[in-house]
Amino acid sequence: MGKPRKDQPLNQPYYKGGQEALKQFVKANLRYPKEAEEQKVEGEVEVAYDVDDRGTVKNVRILSSLGYGCDEEVIRLVNLLKYEKAYNKGRNVTLHRKLKVDFKLPKKKATTGQQINYQMVSSKPKKEEPKKEAPQTITYTIKF
Repeated sequence: MGKPRKDQPLNQPYYKGGQEALKQFVKANLRYPKEAEEQKVEGEVEVAYDVDDRGTVKNVRILSSLGYGCDEEVIRLVNLLKYEKAYNKGRNVTLHRKLKVDFKLPKKKATTGQQINYQMVSSKPKKEEPKKEAPQTITYTIKF
């Protein structure tokens, strides 16, 4: 068997499940940095990295920075990625990848602060009781 022909494409390492699985991984594992959340920082961090023929991520570098701990979070996340190995009959292959990670503050559920209060008042005193008692009041509070 000799070397592969030059016109034959080399296999490249790939993320198992493809791009959709990669997006799901990022979504599931991304932690919004506390400092960025406190400062209400939103934006995008772009990172470049290499994947060797064994599927190992190497040489991670930030291309567009956001700061406030977001860059460090993206580097942590990229280092967690596991790619499938590429078999190329002895030839080393390095895949160069770029990834953009969006940081958007989680939306809080809209609370209008509205309350509805209502009362049920029983104004009829019981016939058996000679004394007149104060009417019974039941109060409910419903919050939205």
